[in-house]
Amino acid sequence: MYSAIVVSLLTHLLIYLTIISSILKKRSSVCLRSTCYAIPIPDDIVTFMTNKPLLPLIVIFIVLLMGCTSTGREEHVSALEAENALREVTKLASQTVDVNLFNEMALQDLLPKEAAHFSQMEGIPLFLDHLQQWQTQVQQAFRSVLVQTPLIVEENTKEVVWENPVAALKQGNQSATRELTKQRGEEIKAQVMKLLHEALQESDETWDLVLDRYGIWQKGTSLWGEAVLAEVTNNPFEHLSTLFLQTYFEELGKQEEILRTTPVPKGSGSFLELFW
Repeated sequence: MYSAIVVSLLTHLLIYLTIISSILKKRSSVCLRSTCYAIPIPDDIVTFMTNKPLLPLIVIFIVLLMGCTSTGREEHVSALEAENALREVTKLASQTVDVNLFNEMALQDLLPKEAAHFSQMEGIPLFLDHLQQWQTQVQQAFRSVLVQTPLIVEENTKEVVWENPVAALKQGNQSATRELTKQRGEEIKAQVMKLLHEALQESDETWDLVLDRYGIWQKGTSLWGEAVLAEVTNNPFEHLSTLFLQTYFEELGKQEEILRTTPVPKGSGSFLELFW
């Protein structure tokens, strides 16, 4: 704060010196109405004020002082300030993750690997209709869980131990998310999977219908002498929960990076100033 005041004063001083030196070069008298009065100015002052090498030195001094002012904040960030900033940016990032994150995800991405060919099974009556219904139910379930994840992240963020939070500020724009995942990833996973298990129950029933129709078609094609379709019996929960968690943590990191790289006005009082 005081450095900024000093810089401002020196800047104004430089302007005044420039103006005065210009005046001194042109004249050393002042005219009032029709009468001119000589102003006695010592030669050493005139020399000092009109000395061209002096002004660049003042400019250099001001620039150096401004540089010290801009880096002073970073050098004096306390461990507590850094830790609070890392916790807060993680919480805020979790709140900015779009709850419709999975709404644009294609059916092909939601299907387990062993069922990837399901989306091309147009010959089975009502099969694709059931698949589309399953896709919608999964996306709705994901959305309902995403609404609850900010609270999960906030609670787990409190448990993260920052050994050197000041250094963590400089370890990339996703350092808070990485540390959260490293220390509390398994706990978050357990909590999210519990929510997913409940939210996906309706889609599980639809998936059973999908498998039932697929099984009937599979038996029929084998009786007709056609190529035997691949066996698909697994519940997609493991695939869906893994997909959800990986996508969510990636998006959480992206949101943290956006928050940390978006310019914040100096003096705003926001904790995000510490990342600049």
